[in-house]
Amino acid sequence: MVKTIDAKANPEKRLFISLLTRDIPLIAAFLDLLDNAINAAVEPHAARLETAKGYMTVFQDETVIPSVDISLHIGPEKVEIRDTAGGISAETAANHVFRFGRGEDESEGHEGDRLSVYGIGLKRAIFKLGNKIVMRSDHVEGGFDLDLNVAEWAKDVKVPWTFKITPRPPVSRKKCGTSIVVTELYEDVSRRIGDGIFEGQLRDTIAKTYAYYSAKFVTIQVDDRPVEGTSIEIGGNHTSENLKYDDVTCAITAGIGKAEGGQFRDKSSGWFVFCNGRAVISADKGPLTGWGMGSGLPIFQPKHRPFLGTVFFVSKNAEHLPWTTTKAAINEDSLVWQNTKRQMIAVGRSVVSYLDGRYTDEGSEISSKDLQEAAGGKSVSVLSAAVSQKRSFEAPKTPKPTTTKIQYDAKIKEVDRIKAYLKRPSMSGVEVGRYTFDYFLRNEVGE
Repeated sequence: MVKTIDAKANPEKRLFISLLTRDIPLIAAFLDLLDNAINAAVEPHAARLETAKGYMTVFQDETVIPSVDISLHIGPEKVEIRDTAGGISAETAANHVFRFGRGEDESEGHEGDRLSVYGIGLKRAIFKLGNKIVMRSDHVEGGFDLDLNVAEWAKDVKVPWTFKITPRPPVSRKKCGTSIVVTELYEDVSRRIGDGIFEGQLRDTIAKTYAYYSAKFVTIQVDDRPVEGTSIEIGGNHTSENLKYDDVTCAITAGIGKAEGGQFRDKSSGWFVFCNGRAVISADKGPLTGWGMGSGLPIFQPKHRPFLGTVFFVSKNAEHLPWTTTKAAINEDSLVWQNTKRQMIAVGRSVVSYLDGRYTDEGSEISSKDLQEAAGGKSVSVLSAAVSQKRSFEAPKTPKPTTTKIQYDAKIKEVDRIKAYLKRPSMSGVEVGRYTFDYFLRNEVGE
């Protein structure tokens, strides 16, 4: 019998941390921190949030009001996030929260999770930001304290990997919550936060990403300023299609969006994709969502700006949704996404064809007012449209043209003779044509 020996295959912490954080954008790391608090706020309603229709029912339920406050403070030297959610118990922290990923034995007990997917978001986010992490969580069954120096932890080669946490005593429900403070920020993070534009970009992203959570389940503040969710609306004349793939439901809608100040904005057009109510893609106009694919939709052009399409994926098992681990992109290899994308193209084609038909060689033949009428009158929320009965976009009938263009060549000498006869040498060729047409109509045909 051949003797075997064990070859070491355990990961090095430094490499692991680098791989875990390299491909996640800084803004996505902040969203990961917010996800944990929002997920806790949503958990009591999880049983009602298993389909797009369920989300709509909860959003319209006036008895559901924000139960969690989230406060985020960012600066070039320190990042701090606090929430008033239920907190994390010491037992949960010791056995689940700080594990990198979830084992098969951990699938039970997470059915209420809607935004927590792979069990890496929290760790990746804090590792992305800085070297020193202080975390405190108060819970009715007793919370914990964590004081972590990442550089020192990375030097410890002992396995299994652990974090040292200190139990905290039980508190009343009103005092529950979690805080995370990160200091000794990494240089690239510190410079990015202090560049003068990062906070604005973060606020805009939070507003879009959590449009269906903000002010309904949670309130969010960044540096003591509230962040309001960005809502999008669609005209009543739209296509609505509902699909199901195993335990993933999908609602697709396409129509004409709502004009702002009489204009259709680029940021409000294209495809918007949501997974469990969280925006994953906003205003996409490229091959990812079927634009410019030959057999798909045409290359997106300014004339397509009125187009608005939405896709709502919902599943009680968040891992089955077609998003990546950063939750900021789509897993294009997902069968759910591939099947949905084909249907998106089919659903969107009627709207795009109508928009294409508005234009001739001379330009648009339909006014913005007519376009608003084609949208179907009063706009509705895109989620409300998504869960409506199956329907199709009805392109308005194009009225018969009442004018036609007359063009012909004439000798300059002969045109000049007419100008001289009329004693109007400054007349243009168009004016001469109009005058002679009117003369013939009036004197030969009769008005």
